[in-house]
Amino acid sequence: MIVQRLIKLNITSLIILCLVFKVGTSQNMHISGTITDTALNLPIKNAVITVSRINDSILLAYKRSDANGYFEFSHLPIDTVKVSISNKGFGDQTYYLFARPTNYEFGFGKVILPPKTTQLKEVIIYAYKDPVYYKGDTLIYAADSFKVKPNATVEDLLKKLPGISVNADGKITAQGKKIDQVLVDGDEFFGNDATNATKNIVAKGVESVKVYEKKNENAKEGEEEKIQVMDLRLKENFKKGYFSRVSAASDFQKFYNGELLMNRFKESQKISVYALASNTPSTGFNIQDAMKYGLDNELSSWSDGGRTIFTMDNVAKNAGIPQTLKSGFYYTDQLGKKTKLKMNYSFNSNKLAAFRATRSQYFLIDTNYSNNNVGISIQQIQNNFINTKITQTLDSLTTLEIEPKLRFDKNSMSSYESTIYTDAKNTQQHQNNFNNNSKSNGYELNTSALLIKKFKKKDRLFKTNYNYSITAKDAKGVLASTNTFYNASIKNDSINQQKINSTASQTHNLLFTYVEPLTQKVRLEFDYLYINGTMKQDRQSYHLINNEFTGIDSLLSNQFKNNSITNRMGIKFIYEIKKQTLEIGGRYNNIFTRNLNETTQKKIAYNVSNVLPSVSYMYKPTDNSRINIRYVTYSSQPSINQLQSVPDNSNPNQINIGNPNLLPTYNQSLRFSYGIYKALSDNHIWINGVITDMRKAFTNEIYYDSIGRSIIKTINSNGNYNASLNAGGGISFFSRVFKIFPNLGAFYNVSPSFINYQKNITKNLSLTPALRLEIDIDTLQFNVTYDYTYNAPVSSLNKTLNKPYSQHKITASLFLKLPLKFSIDTDVTYVINNKRAVGYNINYVLLNASINKTFFKTEDLVVSVVGNDILNQNINTNREIQDNVIIDSKTNVISRYFLLKLVYKFNSAKTKENDLL
Repeated sequence: MIVQRLIKLNITSLIILCLVFKVGTSQNMHISGTITDTALNLPIKNAVITVSRINDSILLAYKRSDANGYFEFSHLPIDTVKVSISNKGFGDQTYYLFARPTNYEFGFGKVILPPKTTQLKEVIIYAYKDPVYYKGDTLIYAADSFKVKPNATVEDLLKKLPGISVNADGKITAQGKKIDQVLVDGDEFFGNDATNATKNIVAKGVESVKVYEKKNENAKEGEEEKIQVMDLRLKENFKKGYFSRVSAASDFQKFYNGELLMNRFKESQKISVYALASNTPSTGFNIQDAMKYGLDNELSSWSDGGRTIFTMDNVAKNAGIPQTLKSGFYYTDQLGKKTKLKMNYSFNSNKLAAFRATRSQYFLIDTNYSNNNVGISIQQIQNNFINTKITQTLDSLTTLEIEPKLRFDKNSMSSYESTIYTDAKNTQQHQNNFNNNSKSNGYELNTSALLIKKFKKKDRLFKTNYNYSITAKDAKGVLASTNTFYNASIKNDSINQQKINSTASQTHNLLFTYVEPLTQKVRLEFDYLYINGTMKQDRQSYHLINNEFTGIDSLLSNQFKNNSITNRMGIKFIYEIKKQTLEIGGRYNNIFTRNLNETTQKKIAYNVSNVLPSVSYMYKPTDNSRINIRYVTYSSQPSINQLQSVPDNSNPNQINIGNPNLLPTYNQSLRFSYGIYKALSDNHIWINGVITDMRKAFTNEIYYDSIGRSIIKTINSNGNYNASLNAGGGISFFSRVFKIFPNLGAFYNVSPSFINYQKNITKNLSLTPALRLEIDIDTLQFNVTYDYTYNAPVSSLNKTLNKPYSQHKITASLFLKLPLKFSIDTDVTYVINNKRAVGYNINYVLLNASINKTFFKTEDLVVSVVGNDILNQNINTNREIQDNVIIDSKTNVISRYFLLKLVYKFNSAKTKENDLL
């Protein structure tokens, strides 16, 4: 029934699609010719012939001449184009063709390439670059080689680049690897939120997109030393004057969305201002926001092979009713010849009201039970960011960077939950209701100083980086909980407590690095790291006595302090030639930790030392391919919440107890990646694989009491492994008009835990194959994607838990240009959930569409009518498996609404496109 409705709703779009193809293929340009060497009277084979459109320089087609020197193009749209012919040993030949519906066949006959020694009075150079190429270790995309729809943003452009993907949250991956930082012309753009740049900067202002790795100067112990960076390089005419984007949308009743971005450039000075206000689903906050802004009590954590996995108890991305306000400014300028100043300020305010229903199934060694939970929460976060960076050139070989960052947070949360527990026979045993209200305030100051000293001897380098950070957070709230038992022999109970918590930390981080070249190909790198960190946490719980919270609960209150000192020294051997780089290194790492329970004066100290070897090898078979193999080892330390020994009952159904005896983990990982891009065919392939072994990993020890509550403590354990494989690519047909993008993801992990003192080994296999088909011509962009997710969990504790589940998702989108500068933009998603709990096997169709009208020659003004969830079926569903628990959930979301939207982009750039028009 749903599929029939879907077909009916899209039948108009499909008819238009067929008409467009019929018109587009009935009359095309025809270009042909034979390339000849007149001196030898022989045909020239493998000459490169390129056809590019004049008005926007987009490359329409590639081809090589055959053994007889012949070439032919027969499926090109009628347009004004440039035909370039080149071959090694000869000069280039260029033709300009002005095609019309009455003049679209061009036969060059014999094409004679001029000799390279021909002396010309005047030389005009037309430069051509591959759409994708490597320069050293940097992958570069020539932005104008990829066609995007009018008024596209950088995010739209990134989705067109081979090997680049952007998910619903705006997170970017390149060749299967996460992008950690997005820069604009080498600088951060409004802090570390990549979406500020990708969602606001216009695509036509970008000259190139660069992707590379760089060392993470502020990496903490256990973090990756290298991060993936994307640098958006703007065109010169967008570095002068101004460019801006303004949009507003509303239904004039309930929903609204407004955005503003303004950029002004003057020589080395750049000023940017942005603002956003919205209550539509795309601006809600997610798990990362909750962790960043201090909503820790809304997060559940569990161990997955040594990693700490967080899930939201009451909030999911794009779930609930959001309200968002963001604003900020960015300023950079060259203050004299030797000083550069960069600073930005941003303000964020997010409010989210959500309703969530959850069914959790618990499997123990001799029994099982379940609970049904409904919850309502209202959360609000506010923060202010102030970032400053001063770069001072001390002399021609020495630079100093000082970068202070300051953040203020103000958060509040109010939630209500009701949980009904049932036994294996689905008989109700008891019900728990609780309210949790809290407010918190905090700040974080992070200051770093980086000194880089180069020497006259090539590749010799000395670098020192000092980082000082201090954080503080105070929270105050009230917890009220009641347990009602249906068994008369068990008495009902209740909790009414005030919670006052404070957390503070201070860290000194000092890193020295020295590089000494031994030969042109060999160099040694020495480094020394010193970290001194102190964390304090004060938890106080008070009972209500005579309508006042004055009775302290000694079992839930104490003061805890952790001090950790790290000393790490290492050496690395680096061998580098044109196509290969080999790095072999080792580090000695010592961690001394003291934990002090200041309430009981109990002290725990440990001293852990280990050796951290590393090996990496990179091979470049061609300019557009890379092979990377890397073996790394690292250590991770527990957090203050994992160490704090006092129980945390902010969720009375799931009580967390810290463990001051926790030791640092020891992890070793083998990583492999391969990528290749072929410019002429526009085909690409990438593969990434990771195998990780975690020793002394952080694992859950869970005890279930007589009424079904879980008491969770983190312990160290061995036997934690995981492996993942991600592979993808793209294949182009018919001069890039039709493309196929296959993708495969696979993840397998083994994770032990302890359930009621019994060891439980959870194994999970996850497969995520996908296939996307894409059609891209001047008037139409169409793609359809099929995603399949299959999960097969296996538990040694209870075989009932071994229940595979899956999801099918079909997504299609269509952008169609119509006469009179109208266009249609629509997307539809069909989701099928299998093997969930009763009430959670939900299938639904999401249909969004907009009708757009552009104005002016530059099409910089767009008026749209936007429809969201036109079928009114939207819902957020999820399944998770944590240790011995299966959790099915569904959360309310904003469903059907319609907006009238206006987008206006303006700039001071005078482009060649406008001159031609």
